[in-house]
Amino acid sequence: MAQQTDIETLKHQFAEFLRRKQYRNTPERGKVLDRIAEMDRHFSADELYVTMNAKGDRISRATVYSTLDLLTKCTILMKHRFQGESAHYELSSRMPDHDHLICVECGRIVEFRERGIDDIGERVAQGLGMTAVNHSLQIFAVCPDPVTCEHNKGDEA
Repeated sequence: MAQQTDIETLKHQFAEFLRRKQYRNTPERGKVLDRIAEMDRHFSADELYVTMNAKGDRISRATVYSTLDLLTKCTILMKHRFQGESAHYELSSRMPDHDHLICVECGRIVEFRERGIDDIGERVAQGLGMTAVNHSLQIFAVCPDPVTCEHNKGDEA
C-alpha cells in the first residue's frame, strides 16, 4: 500500500498532468486515486468500481474507466493483460521494475524481481541501437497442485 506522503505526491503528479493536458481535476478523479492507493494488489476497473460503490462512493463506471485511462497515461498506473483477461492495474510506485508469474490454473499472480532480466533487456536494446527504458515480462506456469491450490478460481459444483 502507498504511504500517505506518496499519495500526496501522486495527487500532485496527477493534478499537474490534468492541468498540462487541459482535463478537469474533479473530486471524483481524486477519489478514484485515493481508493487505488488503498489497494495492495492488481485490480480490474470493474473490481475498483464495485469496491468504490460498496464503500459509499457515488461514482459512475464511465468515470472509473476514464480516470484509469488518464492515470495510466500519466504513468501513475501500470496496465497489464494477464492471459487475455480484462486489463488489470497496479500503482507504478508500489513495486517498480518487477515482473509477473501467473498460474494458468488458479489465476494467482506472483510478483518478482530478477536483475538478470533487466540485463537482458538492456543488452537486446543496445544490440538494436536502442535504449531500454522499461519492460514487462509475464511467465505463465502451473501451481504444484492446481486441484488443492487455495487460490483456485475453478467452478465449484
